[in-house]
Amino acid sequence: MMTQRAGPTGAATEDTDMRLLHRTLAVPLCAALLAAACTGTSDSADDQDLPLVVLGEDDIVLTAALVRFDDCGALLDHLRNEYAARVGPWGFGGGGWFGPAEDEMMDEAMADSDDSGAVSAGSPVEGVDFSGTNVQERGVDEADVVKTDGRRIFTLSGGELVVVDVARRQVIDTVEAAEGWSSELFIDGDSLLLIVRSYDEDTHVPQTVLQRIDLTSNRLSIVGTMRVEGDYLSARSVGGTARVIMRYDPQHNFPFVYPQNPQGEDAAERVNREAVLNSTLDDWLPRYATGDRDIAGGQQLTDCAEVHAPSVFSGFGVSTVMSVPVSGDLDPSSSTAVTAPGDTVYASVGSLYVATTRWLDPEQFDDDEDGWRRAWQERRTALHRFDISGGGRAGYEASGDVTGEIHNQFSLSEHEGYLRVVTTVRDPWGDESESHVRVLEQQGDDLVEIGSVGDIGRGENVQSVRFAGDIGYVVTFRQIDPFYTIDLSVPADPRVIGELKIPGFSSYLHPISDDLVLGVGTDADLDGRITGAKVSLFDVSNLADPREVSVWAAPDGWHDVGWDHRAFLWWAPERLAVVPVTVWQDFSGAVVLHADDRSVREFGRVSHAEADEQPGITDCRKLTVDDLPSAERSEFSTEVEFLIVEASSEVLACESGETGMTGFDCYPEPYFEDEVARLGLLRGDESVSICWWNHEPRRIVRSIVIGDELWTLSFKGWGFDGSRRGRLEVHDLATLTPLAGVDL
Repeated sequence: MMTQRAGPTGAATEDTDMRLLHRTLAVPLCAALLAAACTGTSDSADDQDLPLVVLGEDDIVLTAALVRFDDCGALLDHLRNEYAARVGPWGFGGGGWFGPAEDEMMDEAMADSDDSGAVSAGSPVEGVDFSGTNVQERGVDEADVVKTDGRRIFTLSGGELVVVDVARRQVIDTVEAAEGWSSELFIDGDSLLLIVRSYDEDTHVPQTVLQRIDLTSNRLSIVGTMRVEGDYLSARSVGGTARVIMRYDPQHNFPFVYPQNPQGEDAAERVNREAVLNSTLDDWLPRYATGDRDIAGGQQLTDCAEVHAPSVFSGFGVSTVMSVPVSGDLDPSSSTAVTAPGDTVYASVGSLYVATTRWLDPEQFDDDEDGWRRAWQERRTALHRFDISGGGRAGYEASGDVTGEIHNQFSLSEHEGYLRVVTTVRDPWGDESESHVRVLEQQGDDLVEIGSVGDIGRGENVQSVRFAGDIGYVVTFRQIDPFYTIDLSVPADPRVIGELKIPGFSSYLHPISDDLVLGVGTDADLDGRITGAKVSLFDVSNLADPREVSVWAAPDGWHDVGWDHRAFLWWAPERLAVVPVTVWQDFSGAVVLHADDRSVREFGRVSHAEADEQPGITDCRKLTVDDLPSAERSEFSTEVEFLIVEASSEVLACESGETGMTGFDCYPEPYFEDEVARLGLLRGDESVSICWWNHEPRRIVRSIVIGDELWTLSFKGWGFDGSRRGRLEVHDLATLTPLAGVDL
């Protein structure tokens, strides 16, 4: 039997009353739910008097609360009925959109402290002696490609886990990691937890590999390996216990057929529905295997009693939260699952939230553009809270839903028992949009919205959010950057109290004091055209009148901080910010900025590029716009004139023995030589080469302060999934003078 714990008595708002109507429904949801009613029987006498749920034309929305099951048979019945009602001629694919792909008031060292892992007497202290991962919440560590304890640096390079001794500035040991395309880790003393995104070589089904690794007498050894079916989504660690969140798609388990033409769609749908109705639990839930065992013969990861289902269908898939002590055994019994595909993960010290953007079936809106627009604008995001205050399994506590979609993990924040959420309501084409800050309170099993404020960024998209105690900051953008300040001191009555409009936008916000916020983002002109990278210093001492008091900009530059906040470093003791930046055909490295009460200014730059890696070096003569008869494009008469002024190409005039340019692919071009000669740009016996940008810079992706040194980690090219070889470099923090390099 499927059961759901009773919710609170009373109601917050009329809208909440309607959404919570019949939330104590205890009969299985069935295929008829899509029609107009759901009927069924229950084994419990107490359930016999419960009213039926009837869906009329107004499409009453049920609460997003999760239900749990007394036995595996009830769980299987539920899965069969839910999915059989929605499977189509293309299986579970092509029929839904799953949403985006993923505070306490901060003191000056907040983002550099995670308070996870044991510290013995005399050990370096994070935030004082060294910096840690840039995390969203103090006390909540986030898995990353590099970790340090102030004495050692652990990172991934060339498919290996590498440990570097900081004092000796050398690699002391390596161990081959599980094969995969992306890896992250946690550390706790001499123990490590490695999380690898991988796949089954035969079926190419995504897997997550967990490896426990110990460091004993400077030797790394793998002491445990577990493979779990599903995509790794994210992970958090509190007090040495990691919560690893994975998303599993069961589609590949079914013998679905696919139509060869429109006439075969009905037949394919019937066959596919029959496959769902004949399924077993092995088809639905992820399996695991330990050691070298084949996962195809593995066991079910999560007990049926710990599998929860949303009372409103939220999409195809299963999200699993597995609790793993970083320095303990890999225990498969410590998992909890939700039959919905998680989009975004957020955690405070005591709570873990998994968000799922509501699924939409486009087949219901064939030739109904207005209906599709309304449905999109009414989409909701379900939020599921799990208790992680203890060291054991994450326990499901409550659920709720809010109108709209969220931007990323920073759109969520728990403070003094309230969950604050920034959502955006939009149409399918992005022509109309409005963002809201919503405040939810747990009441029994339900997360109930008790307050909200809207009219934020109409017609614009949310670019960044940050909460700091009772204050929220939201940045939206379309042509200009409105920077909003929100007062959340009265949870039931949040208020927008300030707005600042400036060119460009901040894609990441980092409070550095009670009155100052750094915004790392993108510069733009008044028409909204992107012009380069930008870091802004905002004075928020008067929340009603926020001001941008200083700006650093890099024309033609960009960075990854907006979608990977761990790339940013704020070192409060020296008031230094480190931002990895790449400038087109000019620079790739990290810019070190100094921020005080009134200004943010460049302190220096760090680059890992060797002399022969610097792009743009050549013995030839580069032709520039100054060599042309006219700089006006309207007066150009040859193709080579356009190539000379294009940023992605260079035109070289080379004498005998001179050729090429670093970072570019160069080719002799007799045709263009004739054009250059007609323009009178050649000297003597010079020949012409056309060069196209093909430089893979050594990009700095992480920065760490240890003592009075700045350590930076780089990888060649545009990815740092651990398969590429990395390099660590050490610079004097006071002068940025290079001190040493370690090839990994």
